[in-house]
Amino acid sequence: MEFEEAGPSEQNVQQMQSEEDYHEQERCQRNCQAEDSDSQTEHQTICTDDYKELIVQMRKSSLLFQQISSVPLGELTMLLAISRQSERVGSVRVSGLGTAMKLSRPAVSRMLHVLEKKGYIQMKNGEEDQRYVFVSLTEKGQELLHQELAYGYQVLEKVRDRMGDRCLTDYLHYCGKFHEILSEEITKLNKK
Repeated sequence: MEFEEAGPSEQNVQQMQSEEDYHEQERCQRNCQAEDSDSQTEHQTICTDDYKELIVQMRKSSLLFQQISSVPLGELTMLLAISRQSERVGSVRVSGLGTAMKLSRPAVSRMLHVLEKKGYIQMKNGEEDQRYVFVSLTEKGQELLHQELAYGYQVLEKVRDRMGDRCLTDYLHYCGKFHEILSEEITKLNKK
């Protein structure tokens, strides 16, 4: 007679995982609140190790985002920039993309030509002034962007469920603030 090894049922495993996720979310929320109060009462000194950690974390984030995207992150970012600008101002000029993405003209031009070859965008000269080149997403580009954003949204929902609304909102806020300030400081240093 054979005996099966007793183990947790699938339902019990799911329940244990849900409990772990709940406790992890609570820990994260407590940590966010504790860090907020700590940062208000204590000013820490930035050191080389902080910069090293920043480099490592940015690289990890980049690699993780690349894993959830079926196209290179730079291309996805360019498609998103084209989509956002077309929603705001209608026609998207190549020069406007360079400014918005803080990229050089040659870099923008190379990326746009790659996207055009893949069929994600179309470029055409302006009707009134042939010097201006306008960019728009093709149907294929719109579908790709929609799929990528939908999948990314699903992943982010799972992250939010585990991390908590407050921690995720704070993280996104501070990332935006960090990039804004970092950009300003780099610009100041480059002017010297």
